[in-house]
Amino acid sequence: MNKTDLINAYFEGSLSETDKKKFESLLETDAEFRQAFHFEKELQTALKKEKRKQTKEFLKTLGDKEKTPRSKKLSFVPWLAAASIAILMGFGTWWFYFSSTEVNTDMLYVQYYSPYENVIHPIERSDQITDLQSRAFSAYDMGDYESAVELFEELRTKRNEPYISFYNAIVLMQLDQHEKAIVLLEEYISLNGELKDRAQWYLALSYLKTKRISDAKDQLDELIAQDGFMLKKAKELRRELE
Repeated sequence: MNKTDLINAYFEGSLSETDKKKFESLLETDAEFRQAFHFEKELQTALKKEKRKQTKEFLKTLGDKEKTPRSKKLSFVPWLAAASIAILMGFGTWWFYFSSTEVNTDMLYVQYYSPYENVIHPIERSDQITDLQSRAFSAYDMGDYESAVELFEELRTKRNEPYISFYNAIVLMQLDQHEKAIVLLEEYISLNGELKDRAQWYLALSYLKTKRISDAKDQLDELIAQDGFMLKKAKELRRELE
């Protein structure tokens, strides 16, 4: 399946598991593919809006017809039956289109997620990495998340620093352990840590990944209301979830 076919299959909801992995990989690594995908997505969004507008206008017409005097009601019934058939036939494809383009939480997650940078304990190459915190953040920076999760969890038991829970949560997200990440992020947010708006963004993404779409929307709404972290992307993602 070529790149164009992959994009078409995504919007048709017909990607196989193998093609889905290929799609996600290209979305992350191929700038040209990503640009083509976003162009098609904008086109599909515009199409949806136009279809919704047409349907609202059509239904409004039906509503206006229902307001006609009772003396004309009998002559209206056959017309209404015919209109119902027309709706089923004429808009059948439209309903199929919407049912096949439900929110794909996995794809949206891949599109919007990237791990947060290490701003707490930057590691220089010349540093002697011996203490527990340095080892944890070094593993984080190197992408060794299996080691990082063990080190951060050990660090949490020895130091009462909220940011440790935040980075521990990011590591858990990298390891696809989102339920555990959610617990840590919710806890961190409740403490009003310095990285609270960052935590809200990642919490929204974890909710998204676990298909808790309503919770993801609420978290994004809060983030947008306070002009928080990733504001532009938060607004984009919120629109995607409509």
